Amino acid sequence: MAVKKYQVFISSTFKDLQEERRKILDVLLMADCIPAGMESFVATDDEQFEIIKKVIDLCDYYILLIGKCYGTVNDKTGLSYTEMEYDYAKEQGIPVLVFAIDESIELPEEKKEQNKDRIIALKKFRDNAMSNRLVSIWKNTEELIGKCSISIMKAKNEIERTGWQKATDYDEASLRREIMNLQSDNEELESKLLRTEETLRLFTEQKDVAFEKCDYKFEYKFFDTISRKDTSKTINLKNIFILIAIKMNDVSVNKSSIENTIKNFLERDQTIFFKDMLIIDKILIQLKELGLIYSFWDQKSSNLFWGLTAKGEKARNDEVLKRDNDCNCV
Repeated sequence: MAVKKYQVFISSTFKDLQEERRKILDVLLMADCIPAGMESFVATDDEQFEIIKKVIDLCDYYILLIGKCYGTVNDKTGLSYTEMEYDYAKEQGIPVLVFAIDESIELPEEKKEQNKDRIIALKKFRDNAMSNRLVSIWKNTEELIGKCSISIMKAKNEIERTGWQKATDYDEASLRREIMNLQSDNEELESKLLRTEETLRLFTEQKDVAFEKCDYKFEYKFFDTISRKDTSKTINLKNIFILIAIKMNDVSVNKSSIENTIKNFLERDQTIFFKDMLIIDKILIQLKELGLIYSFWDQKSSNLFWGLTAKGEKARNDEVLKRDNDCNCV
């Protein structure tokens, strides 16, 4: 089975937490993660920070390690580069794991912030980071390593991320299935989009004259078993639409189903012949042009399907209601 690796960015002030960073790096390697961080240089200008942002963009998780130093401050933002990294990771929606040192722990002077303004800024930054739900407090390096190990494994199990995987590790059959599923989802979304567009058009049009234009008539021939003669009749597009629209009640149908529905309705006990072999296509095209129906191609069945637009549903419902009321009139 292919092993997916996750890239993790380690963020902290540098000089006071070098040992802790190195230990966390070892933990990540043992957890099949790819550590990322600016170990070779410290971000002290905007140009280098742009590079750091690109590295963060490629990461699946972000570890913030807080000690008792605020770090180098950016002249433009007034924030430390560590805080700027943290803010950027949050903006990108990258899961952040925060590890803050217990404030009661005494550290050597060189590992503590001396500048009063930076002490205040560190307190504010710490309070902000502590509001994150994935927070751990550590008192010593051993406790930090243990909590980091547990947190990264828990994050991998509970927070799904893209991760990294060798191309050779992918199963071709699985990829094909995934592509087919995505194609199917795409077709469904396209169908929904068409219906949404029609709904919007329905509400933005000042006047709906679609039904007034359903005056087209077509002729069909059948053999009359009583007179023993070929007989011709005509029917208008409006009646055909109502017939098709009732068939399309919350479902889409193909051309063959539409043709059979029309024939069964016209002469149930006769064999219907259309003088114009393309009449069904012409009916569907006219109804589509009027905005009453829409079509989409289903790759699974290799068939063209037809369904009602929002306007078509409204026209059908209004006409059916109108006819029911006419029938109920005394």
